[in-house]
Formats: sequence, C-alpha cells, structure tokens
Amino acid sequence: MQKILLFILILIGFPLVSNAQKSVPDSAFSLIYNQKFDSAETLLHLNKSNINPVYYAVLDIDMNYWKNVSDKEKTGYKSFESLLQKYHPEATETQDQKIIELITLSYQLRYELKRLRLFSAISTRKKALDLFHELSPNAYKLNQNQRELFELYQSLITYFDYYMKPPFSRNKRLSMDEAIQKINQLTQSQQLIVKTLSSYFLGKIYLRFEKTPENGKTYFDWLKNTYPENKRFQELFEECES
Repeated sequence: MQKILLFILILIGFPLVSNAQKSVPDSAFSLIYNQKFDSAETLLHLNKSNINPVYYAVLDIDMNYWKNVSDKEKTGYKSFESLLQKYHPEATETQDQKIIELITLSYQLRYELKRLRLFSAISTRKKALDLFHELSPNAYKLNQNQRELFELYQSLITYFDYYMKPPFSRNKRLSMDEAIQKINQLTQSQQLIVKTLSSYFLGKIYLRFEKTPENGKTYFDWLKNTYPENKRFQELFEECES
C-alpha cells in the first residue's frame, strides 16, 4: 500500500498550524524527494522541538523508508523495522497517538507487502482500516486543499482494500477503477505535495499492480523532471519504457 494515509493523517489531527511549523516540514519533504537524506535528517533533528510530533513522525518514517528503497544493497531492513517499532505507541488514547499509530501501520503494511509477509500484512491491513474509519469522521473539518489529501488517501485505501480481496469479489474491478480515476484527477492538483504523491502512487499502481507500465510512464516522467536528483524516479521511468 503506497504510503497510504500519509499527510491526511496530519491534517485531520492538526487542521490549523502556524506558518513557521509548515516551512520546516515542507522543506524536509522536498529534500527527501530529491534524495538529500543527510540534509533532511539534519533539518529535522535541529528543529525537532519546534515540529509537531505527528509531522516529525511522518517525515522521519518517510525519510527512512526512502533511504531503504534507495539502498540497492538492502542493508537497511533491520534499522527500518526498528524505527517502526519505535513509533508504535504504548497507548492509543489521544488523537496524536492514534494518528502516529495509523501512520506507522501504513508504512508497516507497505513494508510487509514488499517483503511478501502476507499473513502479517493481512493483520496490519485490518488494524489500519479500523483506525482509519475511526478517524474519518473528522474529515468534515478539512478545507478544500486538505480535502484533496483526504480524497487521495481515501482512494488509495479503496484501491488496495479491493485489490487484496478475492478475484471475483463483488464490485472489485469497478471500485478499483473508480479509485484510479480519482487519483488521476488529483495528479492535476495545484498543491505540489498532492500532485507529487498522486503521481507517484498512480505510477506505481499502473506499474506494479495493474501491470500496464505504459500508463505509468507519464507520471514518472513528471516526477523525474520535478525531482531530478531522485534516482528512483528515473529508474521507474526506464522500467516503464522497457
């Protein structure tokens, strides 16, 4: 599941943040997606006390996930697993704790699917869906920009939920196609974060799950031009071409 529930989880819990808070996470996001991990890590650690804990958890996990993905030797599995364990809260009573737990579960699910740990993935998927539905009623608080993020992750949840169901499940293909159509609309967003994440998710869906790499090529072409230092986007574009 491609980064499912990422920034919507932040926004549901924290619809109002100061401009000062926004600047560091946005800068870190750009550094991460240009694979400048050392700079992103330094920026985050220097500003940890000034960043909302949920923002910090998202960016820290996302940064380390990308470091893992970008490591051709795949030596970072154990360290990433340890990081996920660190972010599983001892209790999930407060809104902050629930959001951080949901973020962690979304990355854990993606990681388990990648490592073909299917039984663990099924359990993690159920926990993530249950927690997402518990938090969803807060969506009405979102403004138009935040609602785009909600629609993105709602579509991703729908796609992967139906993808994991048996082949002849009722409305499986129709629901997946509707989710793809919505994500495609969001690739035209004026918000860079929404446009970036939608393009990445949709490109990966076409390449890995729909098995139609020719449809994913356009999205990776935009990503590699927007984030020229991200070698992974170039590799995915070339994979679509081949």
